Amino acid sequence: MKRFDGTMLACDMDGTLLDSDRQISDANIQALRYFTAEGGLFSLATGRAYAAVTDYIDLLPMNAPYSLLNGSLILDAQNRVLNCAGMPKQTPILIDQVLTAFPRVGCEVFLPDRILVCRMSAETEHHMRVLHLAYDYVSVTELPSPTDWCQINFTGQASEVEPVRTFLTQFEDSFHAVCTMPTFCEVTRRGVSKGAAMMQIAADCNVSCNKIYAVGDSDNDLSMLKNAAISFVPGNAAPDMLRHAAVRVRDNDHDAIAHVIEYLEKHHNV
Repeated sequence: MKRFDGTMLACDMDGTLLDSDRQISDANIQALRYFTAEGGLFSLATGRAYAAVTDYIDLLPMNAPYSLLNGSLILDAQNRVLNCAGMPKQTPILIDQVLTAFPRVGCEVFLPDRILVCRMSAETEHHMRVLHLAYDYVSVTELPSPTDWCQINFTGQASEVEPVRTFLTQFEDSFHAVCTMPTFCEVTRRGVSKGAAMMQIAADCNVSCNKIYAVGDSDNDLSMLKNAAISFVPGNAAPDMLRHAAVRVRDNDHDAIAHVIEYLEKHHNV
């Protein structure tokens, strides 16, 4: 029996697996290779779209399904779509209301294989440029059916985005909104989260609840941390996130994931 048979690690990317230069350290890669060689399942869990993770996939020992766009899209280890959550049919109306109420806020719409921009903001322009994301510019009336959407993202300065999140609370029966950074408000169908995707992946892989581990640093990781048998948070996370950590590990610039696996090596019960 291998050291980590029957276990799964759900791992956030930005601020966790990636360092401040958006790179994966050699120590993190080697640790993940050891974890998977010893039978562990590695499941990436990120708010990024597929086009924004392709540069990293070949570096990682992908041996389990993983989630993108805050759990709204699940792919298998061969990058094939297993599940797209979709959005409620009234989502275009929601977008129109937000863009009318907040005329300086940008809007991005994510489908499994494409990105649509309904309004450009400086933050959306930066997002697309820095991550080298291709997109199509469309009006709200030109949007396709939301049943095939994964997520929408409202962007702007922090002083503009926080009121958007407050505005969206009136729709919380149908939608879930989270601000992973001050300039982004990411919206999915209610019930969709990284944590829900993690639990679905674990069930499909026959991983028991007491063998699920999760590591993350942001609000969109909370659902994972709360459902994991052991929750890890890197030292660079905000103080309100650190209180959700069963174990605080080194920051993302000092091999946080290698530290997670070092801990599991010492404390995981075979």
